[in-house]
Amino acid sequence: MSMPLRASRRTYNRVSSDIVEISSSSSSSSSSDEEDKRQRIAERKNKLEKIKLMKKLSAKGETLEEREERKAKKREAVITAEFGYTRDTNPFNDPNLPEQFTWKKREEKVATIEPAKRRKTDQKYCIEEIQKVRKRRDDRDLEFEERERLKAEESRMKELENYDEWARKEEEFHLAQQRQRSAIRLVEGREKPVDVLAKNLLLFGLTDEEKKNRAAVKYQERYNALDELETLEAELEEPHVFLRDLKQNELQELMLDVDAFRMLEREASVAAARHGGVRETDEDNPVLRYWDALHLVTLDEIKFVNSGGDGGSHSLVVADIQKLFEGQSVSALAKMRSEVEAKAKGHASSTVDSSGASFDVDYWSTVLNQLTVHLAKMELSEIHSKMLVRQLENLERRKEDLSRAAANATEGTVATGTSAVKEEVEGSEAKALLPKGIEPDFGNLEEELGLTDEVDLGAASYAWQEKYRPRKPRYFNRVKTGYDWNKYNQTHYDHDNPPPKTVQGYKFNIFYPDLIDKTTTPQYFLERADSDQFCILRFRAGPPYEDIAFKLENRQWNRSRRRGFRCTFERGVLSLYFNFESHWYRR
Repeated sequence: MSMPLRASRRTYNRVSSDIVEISSSSSSSSSSDEEDKRQRIAERKNKLEKIKLMKKLSAKGETLEEREERKAKKREAVITAEFGYTRDTNPFNDPNLPEQFTWKKREEKVATIEPAKRRKTDQKYCIEEIQKVRKRRDDRDLEFEERERLKAEESRMKELENYDEWARKEEEFHLAQQRQRSAIRLVEGREKPVDVLAKNLLLFGLTDEEKKNRAAVKYQERYNALDELETLEAELEEPHVFLRDLKQNELQELMLDVDAFRMLEREASVAAARHGGVRETDEDNPVLRYWDALHLVTLDEIKFVNSGGDGGSHSLVVADIQKLFEGQSVSALAKMRSEVEAKAKGHASSTVDSSGASFDVDYWSTVLNQLTVHLAKMELSEIHSKMLVRQLENLERRKEDLSRAAANATEGTVATGTSAVKEEVEGSEAKALLPKGIEPDFGNLEEELGLTDEVDLGAASYAWQEKYRPRKPRYFNRVKTGYDWNKYNQTHYDHDNPPPKTVQGYKFNIFYPDLIDKTTTPQYFLERADSDQFCILRFRAGPPYEDIAFKLENRQWNRSRRRGFRCTFERGVLSLYFNFESHWYRR
């Protein structure tokens, strides 16, 4: 049974293989028939197009060669007109430039390929072209998206720049309104404590840029309180002294107003720094330093009032601590603060030091707090002194303008009296002494007369010191130096090689804003020094101010008004200006 089965299986396999061969041969023959049919259709189509072309050419009376030649001339004329190239002159050295390019080697290669492979190659080429086109389209879309993103980023950056400018203008507007409100209350006589404290800043604290911006506004209000404020006088009382007279509710209200000024000044400063690209620190801004120091002092004053005032627990503790700071300079106090901070930081977790002694954390915290307040008060005093100096300079400028106007009004009148004649003679002689080509003010210089020229008077007792605490007045003094063009100096010196400078005179400005007796005028006295070459100029005013003295050259004063002598006491400022008599050289 097995043998006939095997034979039947072999027969079946043979028959099936024959069927597969017949089917494959039939499919290949059918595909070749379709290819032949497509090729015959294409040839017939080409033949019909050629017949139509020949009919057109015969109607025109033109042959195929003439047509090709005409088209070649037309292409050559277009290339020449567009690019300026000819067969003989072109950068490619190609005599067949106007002729249509034919890739002959490719056509030859394609002709050798079988139709089935050629179709497959063309299909692959088409797929590659489609992929290239798709890739170019994707790249173009990406490029467009990137361009749109950059455009949006640029637009956003411009908007941010405009936003910074808008924010800066808004902060400046709010600050200007706050200043305007304070100025209005000051001018109308209904000022609040914060207006009194901001008065000197409004008078002298505006920068040149802020004044320029105010003047550059197109719309000027008919009534500007800041302009009216310039007619008022500066506050002579120091800010931390002014706080002592305020009550608890006034101090709390002042605290809110001070914080409002601080916030507006800081925001305006930050916005201006962001707009200018430079970060300004608080140390560079005296206005911010003033409000920060005033904030600390006001907090301490509120704490002092809440604890019971002079007889309270806070004042008893602080009184002993403040004695540690008396007579110390700013640098010494800053060093002391760093040492106290280091000590407090080292004992933050333990109340016992390395030697086993107990460390009073509360006491040293109070010392640190009071030291910070004391430094803030010194900061306020320094800024206040600068404001008073500016007020003094304004007063000098006004007086000079008034005197100049008075001199112009009385110009041409004849001076009478021996003193007037003497002054004119002195002035003409001084001008006659000047060498040719030298101005009267050539080489004149005013320098600040500082602490090194102040004379230490030692410990002094006053009859009123039990009632008032003595304190030194503030001052702003200058020494004037220049050249003496006497006969000797004219002979031996000239403009390019001037003589040694000598002291020409002094300007003393002593501030007495808190005199107890307002009817008493401060006085000055000349006293002997340790050498006949110098003398001591002492100023005395009365309570609560100590005497103050300066060492200067012992020479004859020229008390002529026209030569700059002045001795006045106005608005709490004693002004003493004088020049020395000229040296007359004789053999």
